[in-house]
Amino acid sequence: MVQLRGRAQSGFTLIELLVVIAILAILAAVLIPNFIRARASGVLAACQLDLRNIAAALDLYYNENQNYPDASNWETELESGGYIRSVPHSPVDRASYTYVTDPGRYTFVLADGPNKYLQSGISGYIVYTPVGGLALGLPSVPPP
Repeated sequence: MVQLRGRAQSGFTLIELLVVIAILAILAAVLIPNFIRARASGVLAACQLDLRNIAAALDLYYNENQNYPDASNWETELESGGYIRSVPHSPVDRASYTYVTDPGRYTFVLADGPNKYLQSGISGYIVYTPVGGLALGLPSVPPP
């Protein structure tokens, strides 16, 4: 049996390591945008659901009082009246949604924005009105 003078080399070559790193970089380039888009879609869906839930609470309030709550204390009136447990806030920055009512308080506009949902492809405002329902990407909040 003949013994070699040097040690046997074990491990990976530089080329093998570079190939593995290149494959991982390609996978990351493909997957990361998909994860970002999925998160943005989830945030947009949460906003839409929040606006619909607030609108349902406002309709309950209207059915009982024959007008909508005043814009200055609408969140407190909905919560204290038992129409909603707690008024949700924007999933992007936790700010309150915009609520506007007409002088007679017979209609309202709920909105979030502007341009908070650009990653979801929505620019402008997300608006909910009792007549028109949910509208995405409006350039401004319409009057009630």
